[in-house]
Amino acid sequence: MFGILLCTCSSTCQADRTCDRIPHFQAHLDAPRDAERPRIQYRTAACASHLGTMVVAMTAWARERDLTNAKLTVLTIQPPPREGHPRPWPHRGRAQTSGLIFSIIHLGEQRDQ
Repeated sequence: MFGILLCTCSSTCQADRTCDRIPHFQAHLDAPRDAERPRIQYRTAACASHLGTMVVAMTAWARERDLTNAKLTVLTIQPPPREGHPRPWPHRGRAQTSGLIFSIIHLGEQRDQ
C-alpha cells in the first residue's frame, strides 16, 4: 500500500510554532464517519526534527476524541520551493508537492491476543 500521492504542504514546519524549517514529512489523520460524528480529516507537516512530536500529538489528539477507527498515514514529501523561487502556490504559504507513503498507523482499539 505504499505509493506516491499529490498533496498540499505548508512552507514551514507546523509541529512547533517557532520552527521555520522546511517540512519533509506530512501526516494525514483520517477517521471514517460513524453514527456520532462526521468524517474527520486532518493533516499537518513537520521537519525531520519534529516528526516524532507530530506523530505523538496527532495520535494523542485522535485517542482523546475516541477515534477508534482512525488511521494516521505518514508521508515523506518533496519539500516546497524556498522563498524567492517562483512558486505556483494555490494558497499563500502552501505548495503543491508529492509524497511517498512510508507508514500507516491504525489507531483502533488494541486487543489482547
